[in-house]
Amino acid sequence: MNHTQRLTLATLAMFAIAACNAPAPPAPAEPESGQLPADEVIFQTVYDQVESLDLCDGFFQPEVTQAESQVYALGDWALVELVCAQAAYQLVYAYVAYQADGSWQPLSLDGFAPDETGAFGRTSETTVGGLATFDPEPGVLTIFSKARGLGDCGSLADYRWSEGRLELETFRYQACSATAEEFVEPGDYPQIYP
Repeated sequence: MNHTQRLTLATLAMFAIAACNAPAPPAPAEPESGQLPADEVIFQTVYDQVESLDLCDGFFQPEVTQAESQVYALGDWALVELVCAQAAYQLVYAYVAYQADGSWQPLSLDGFAPDETGAFGRTSETTVGGLATFDPEPGVLTIFSKARGLGDCGSLADYRWSEGRLELETFRYQACSATAEEFVEPGDYPQIYP
């Protein structure tokens, strides 16, 4: 082996040793105690349990849930809006309250439904069909649940976020009519609660 070959081998050996001693890339930053992890981490934590805990109450379309769901950071909490499925003219939602310590729980949404006599009774469900909007600044979730595709009847509910709960603030309901009547905007439906 000549001098040039020995020099080339020595240089290659130095590069190999240097590469082995190179510092590892930094690990992803862990959230500080009391801080929420990234939205993607929160969503994945909940999403991994959707089927085993039946969070969507049998209405689970994985591709819809992955594409449409939202995470809203609200101080030490996050509200996870799972879009469970897409129906003909509205979506099916489930909601989860997630805390900075990693604990979380499914939420129930209160509403009202008429019985056969027309009297309204309070209900509580973990899934709801409708069209939902959440405004994080005041912490208000509004859900318009169509009783049929026209959207001329159904319910309109407002919920207020309060430290891990969605509390019903107002509930409006319009019964469906068999005859064509003048269209009533959901905000003008008769108020059932409070």
